[in-house]
Amino acid sequence: MKLFSFCYLMLFALGVSAQKYEHNETLTYEETIAAYKALDEQHERAQLLTYGTTDIGKPLHLFVIANQAITPEAAKNKRVVLINNAIHPGEPCGVDASVQLAQDLLNPKFKRLQSMNNVVVAIIPMYNIGGALNRGCCSRANQNGPAMYGFRGNAKNLDLNRDFIKCDSENARAFASIYQTWQPDIFIDTHTSNGADYQYVMTLIATQYNKLHPDLGQYSRSTMVPALYRQMKKNGYPMSPYVHAVDGIPDNGIMDYLETPRYSTGYSTLFNSFGFVTETHMLKPYKERVLSTYEFLLAAISYAEEHSEELAQLIAQANVGTTTQQKFPIEWELDTTQFEWFAFDGYAAKYKPSNVSGKDRLYYDRKAPWTKDIKYFSTYKATKHVQKPAMYVIPQAWKAVIERLQMNGIVMQQLVEDTALEVEVYYIENYDTGRQPYEGHYLHHSVTVSKDTQRIQYRAGDYIISTNQPRNRFIVETLEPEATDSYFNWGFFDAILQQKEWFSPYVFEELAEEVLQQQPALKQALEERMKADQEFANNPWGPLYFIYQHSPYYEKTRMRYPVARINRMLDIQLK
Repeated sequence: MKLFSFCYLMLFALGVSAQKYEHNETLTYEETIAAYKALDEQHERAQLLTYGTTDIGKPLHLFVIANQAITPEAAKNKRVVLINNAIHPGEPCGVDASVQLAQDLLNPKFKRLQSMNNVVVAIIPMYNIGGALNRGCCSRANQNGPAMYGFRGNAKNLDLNRDFIKCDSENARAFASIYQTWQPDIFIDTHTSNGADYQYVMTLIATQYNKLHPDLGQYSRSTMVPALYRQMKKNGYPMSPYVHAVDGIPDNGIMDYLETPRYSTGYSTLFNSFGFVTETHMLKPYKERVLSTYEFLLAAISYAEEHSEELAQLIAQANVGTTTQQKFPIEWELDTTQFEWFAFDGYAAKYKPSNVSGKDRLYYDRKAPWTKDIKYFSTYKATKHVQKPAMYVIPQAWKAVIERLQMNGIVMQQLVEDTALEVEVYYIENYDTGRQPYEGHYLHHSVTVSKDTQRIQYRAGDYIISTNQPRNRFIVETLEPEATDSYFNWGFFDAILQQKEWFSPYVFEELAEEVLQQQPALKQALEERMKADQEFANNPWGPLYFIYQHSPYYEKTRMRYPVARINRMLDIQLK
């Protein structure tokens, strides 16, 4: 611990760190870090650590609380609860709630948590520091306080809750270091919601049970999540699932939001963690939003403390299962045939003429509250699976992908010498690309591939990834090009989509004749194409390019996905 700082003590003593939410205000970045520094200096059980540098040039902090000073290695014997705050700094409930929580957990007179013998609490005070420093009053036009708050985009104008898998920001790289170092069992990302009006202060996104390992999914759905709902109701903040309306208003039912790995809890799912997103309601008073977030954080920590052995066993089983699992889902869709009834506390949705447009506009009548059962659609089904290979091969040229795999704890080895390997390769047959940039990328989707077996010369230093590790889901969902958030879909392999070699038509004419003489089947296919497609036949370039594509002169690497699959373990020299 460092020597106590008088200025931090004064901030702490004056109550700056914990009282601002009482007055519709939220802590600034400087006040938040000052509060944690004060706690660090006061308590042997607390550590304020830094990881990397964010896009704004400031380090990412992590505040760790345990029953004694603890290391990441020692934390593996306990349940780690990681709390992430201010990924969207305009939604700062978790910032204030976590400072209050940290102070209470370190207070020897605090009795609501009996002990911390089995749990480690790790808090990211402010994740999006660049956005937190970009404070204003008005960027969240529909939100009821606080008076001043941060901005959604970070210093690079990225939404960090779309950056977990692609890691374009330094923030995400620092977060990956924290996540892989501490390996949380429970991950909580704190937010404030937009959307419909209803009676709840707190709504919750729990990782979709279908997307978790079956052991974890069943436990989450039947045991853990219901217990958290009961505890929150007992503490005065009954919850609803996140209100993602099926058809405009909650009356018609709500559905789970699909969390792919670009999102925080989609990311945590890849590592067999229980993930939660708290979503307080934007129209409720800020103080109530902070206190409901506080209650959920405390409920989750208490659950981890009380069920430590149970959670440890389940996650260990899931890690073993993921290591040996052979078939992985890579695309999902909502199953609209399955739902459960949820007793929802809402307000009557009504319509009246708009003073702006003159057309009917929606409003919610708070003088007409109701409670009724609505449909809750929480089941997602896998629409595409892939059989994992024994190994993936990644040429060292693709450093951006290799770095992202390494920072997320993927075990990789390199070829010691140049080696020819028989591998299964994909060719990208079709894909669509968004017409507008999305978080710094033109995102691909609707990918289809074909397969081929080829013998390819690899070089010393190229990477081999064995799929016998607990992080197999991360490996598969980033390296299989058809997966929703694959590195192919995020554009990291776009160079393969461009043809590099061409031909001069007047020179290639004679070669094209020779190719047709040598390949009668190709000649027949060309004739059929010309009969069926008049525009193709009338363009001299079309038949020439068709022949070129089916000739030995055409580059075999175009559209060939560079990550290859090996379907059996090979005895090759690796380092």
